[in-house]
Amino acid sequence: MRKHPVRKFFGLTLLYSAIIVGIFVIQFKSNSVFSKSLGDLNFSISQIQTENNGTSLKNQIKVSFKGITFSADDKNPITAKDSNGNLRPLFLESYEELTDSVEFSFNGGAHIMFRQIQDEENSTALSILAVPPENCTEIFLPYKIAQTYSTENVSPANILVTSKDGIFSFTSHRFSTEKIAFTKTDSAAQYSHYNPTKKFTFDLVADLKGTSDSEIRELTTKIRYSLVEKIQSALAQAKIDSLSETDITAYVAELASQGKYNQAIDSIPDSFKKGNKRTYISSPYFDNLLSMSRSLSVQTEKYASLVQSNSAEVFTVEGISDYILREKKSSAIKNLIETVSKASGFSPFQAAGIISVYTNLKAKDSALVQPLEAVIETCVNSIQENCKIENGILKVQKDAENSMDIYEMVFTGDALQKLGILQENKILVQAGNLIIYSSLSGADTSIRTIANIYPIIVKSNYFYPHTEILGWYGNTCVWAWTCAKSIFYTQEPANTANIFIDFPLSLTHYIMLNGIPNFHGKIEIQSQMFRTDPRFETYNSSGYVYQNSSRSLFIKSRHKSKMELIRLFYDEPRTFETTADLSKVPPLPKPPAPEPKKTEPETQNSVSAEENPPELSNSESSTANLISEEQ
Repeated sequence: MRKHPVRKFFGLTLLYSAIIVGIFVIQFKSNSVFSKSLGDLNFSISQIQTENNGTSLKNQIKVSFKGITFSADDKNPITAKDSNGNLRPLFLESYEELTDSVEFSFNGGAHIMFRQIQDEENSTALSILAVPPENCTEIFLPYKIAQTYSTENVSPANILVTSKDGIFSFTSHRFSTEKIAFTKTDSAAQYSHYNPTKKFTFDLVADLKGTSDSEIRELTTKIRYSLVEKIQSALAQAKIDSLSETDITAYVAELASQGKYNQAIDSIPDSFKKGNKRTYISSPYFDNLLSMSRSLSVQTEKYASLVQSNSAEVFTVEGISDYILREKKSSAIKNLIETVSKASGFSPFQAAGIISVYTNLKAKDSALVQPLEAVIETCVNSIQENCKIENGILKVQKDAENSMDIYEMVFTGDALQKLGILQENKILVQAGNLIIYSSLSGADTSIRTIANIYPIIVKSNYFYPHTEILGWYGNTCVWAWTCAKSIFYTQEPANTANIFIDFPLSLTHYIMLNGIPNFHGKIEIQSQMFRTDPRFETYNSSGYVYQNSSRSLFIKSRHKSKMELIRLFYDEPRTFETTADLSKVPPLPKPPAPEPKKTEPETQNSVSAEENPPELSNSESSTANLISEEQ
């Protein structure tokens, strides 16, 4: 060989070439790449030959569309975040190709679909749907923009991509460095042409799926039945501890609306009725009014403290409309409304709160909320400017980094819907409907979520505990916390208060009446004079206790007629400003003068027993009067 260096050189070259070619042959024999074009959408996958001459997918995908590429492999995988916040890689298991889309499935039930669609400019756009695996909250998809394209981050959820072919808008739940984030509730992204002269307006939602009242009613009905099924399942499994007071309250209200009031009450275990989860909220169903009234006082103090802030955030607080109406004659309420009516720069959720309070109170006291009219258009624009519509789904951005959650979306949609009805603006009604529909349609809503939105989406169910504003003695509001259909409070004659309570015949409920002047125990219930007794809730009839320190009247109302009448007799005439529509108030009966009555402790369910209470003895009457004065 030393004598033939040239021969040696060529020999080794041939040998190495053969080895290299052999490696390539083996490699290509065991690996293959499959590529396909669906218009502007291109994708490729890799397969590897198995020992039995079959093929399996490699953990490798590549999808490209108009300057953007999505690619993943073992070194740079698609990942998911589990409930503990840990990232774990996903592995490709299968794919499915359709006419205009390709869908990739991964372990754990995760899948990602790329679909070519037509955008509003009649140009092809890319829609991405990515669903995380089970027990994971987010999924992250790697992406790259072509070097010849320039990018601009408009917000954490939107990127503008500029090329010689135009400007593209890339929207998703959130963008991080070279990855897009998707969640179970925000699982869509879109890459489409962007027209800077065309901004989103509510006009764009006209007549889309989810904008009609009938679609909202159908969706609401499904959610209501879902709530009952889920809570009944929890009760059947003795999981009462997993349920909150809000959950139980919505459940009882829903069953009551179906004519199953007693069934709902009886299905709730005593561990809840007598437990420490309860507040004033559920008191109209489960009694214990005096103890529960303390939490009502605490809530009232919270409202008062919030109002002092004069912030637009106050308008987003649940129940604030009723508090504003109750305290409308105070300087604190006037200052709040005046301050907010001169403010600007509201967040979308604050804007929705202002609209909600305005629409709630417009018919009840137009003069009270008239200053807010100056900012209503600003509020509508704040919501509109933070909306985006993708594939018929309308979402609202809460701030620069977060989309609204389900409750906030439903609250905002409801506010726009009410304003649209008030202004006879069909577009606003449809926009509100679509926001509600988009947030609830297809979402796997939990018991807690449904219970929280229940009083918003089922406003017509009076069985849900609520505030009834009855009128004013001077600057003091008379109001009730109740589940009655209606309560009318009138002063006729001037020394007699008449309280009409509308509730189904034979059923029992409990009422907290606030702002009631002391009537010194002179009260008539079901045409009989009653005496107070701290055990009034245990008796097999109606009853009451009056608390002079808080001017509160606590009533157990067991209906022997649909419209019960309770009369309070004062020592002197009083001036009362009623909110009642007097044309709807029943006529007063002739005043009887029977002997005072006392009830006996009940031995069975108070809503089904029929016994009448016996008369009080003179000694019992004296004791009862002392109790009344002490209370």
